[in-house]
Amino acid sequence: MLSEDLSNLTKTLMANAAAHNGKLYLNARQTSILLDNLGLMSLDLGQYEKSHGPIGAGAPNIAAIQRGLAAGTVVNLADRRMRHGFTPDDGGNAA
Repeated sequence: MLSEDLSNLTKTLMANAAAHNGKLYLNARQTSILLDNLGLMSLDLGQYEKSHGPIGAGAPNIAAIQRGLAAGTVVNLADRRMRHGFTPDDGGNAA
């Protein structure tokens, strides 16, 4: 399942970052593979959404990543929800 694949990918990236003092070091090849395949995955998801309707789950997380990349910071919505007692559906504007 896609959710399991993404979870495993996240764990691998987290392990990479943990091994480098919290920083994600990818060489040019790894970066290209990651970004190319994220782009291809978005195309696949787009085709799925055309057939089955939009997937709304995780939209606040994607927005937080986009804002974090633009600002040069990363905000973990799960951490913010726990600190502020938000439910999983809150936090669309958390970052």
